[in-house]
Amino acid sequence: MTPEELLETGKKLLNYLTENRLPIALIAVLVSGLAIVTVTHFKKKTREYEKAWKTIGDVTSEVSVAEFQAKEAKNEALNWAIQEYKKILEGPPAGTAAPWALFQLGNTLYVAKKYDEALDQYKNFLQHYSSHPIAPLVRQSIGYAYEEKGQYDAAIQYLQGNALKDNPYFAAQEKWDIGRCLEKMGKLEEARKTYLEAVRLAPQSPWGGLAQYRLDRMK
Repeated sequence: MTPEELLETGKKLLNYLTENRLPIALIAVLVSGLAIVTVTHFKKKTREYEKAWKTIGDVTSEVSVAEFQAKEAKNEALNWAIQEYKKILEGPPAGTAAPWALFQLGNTLYVAKKYDEALDQYKNFLQHYSSHPIAPLVRQSIGYAYEEKGQYDAAIQYLQGNALKDNPYFAAQEKWDIGRCLEKMGKLEEARKTYLEAVRLAPQSPWGGLAQYRLDRMK
């Protein structure tokens, strides 16, 4: 199974998300698992490639565990992880591991609330790997980072257009994300319309449920 096939399988786990700020953290955990499994299934051509993939697996596992640690221990783990990802990217060519390391670097900076630095890495990813299968997740991550910074127009720009074609579930997630930003901007009527679309697309999904909750609160 290729990393791309593993990613498609992993996306199905996203239906467990129920809160505004969980997506990036959960994606980080998801990619951690994918990276570890990929080390087992994907043969590298050189020793450097193998080392890069192993490091990604080890570091992302530590980051996943750090999510449940005390603040000081968590920050220490995150700062260590950031440096390890940078070593991968600045060291010998990492081959197909490079985009994953770059994405995880951005995710770790996001979790550490270093949003400007995270944005730099995410945009660096899109500049070099715009056609990579996880590029839509990177765009979504940029949107979340801008949302955290209160730059909602920029957030919407990156949150839209990432849903898989003919997939109402992910389309509903996209509508929920955009509606949330519109509501924070005070554009309540536009937010209502966007939430209604999320409910229409996937009423039984977490995103449809969250959109309906906001609609009820806005009455």
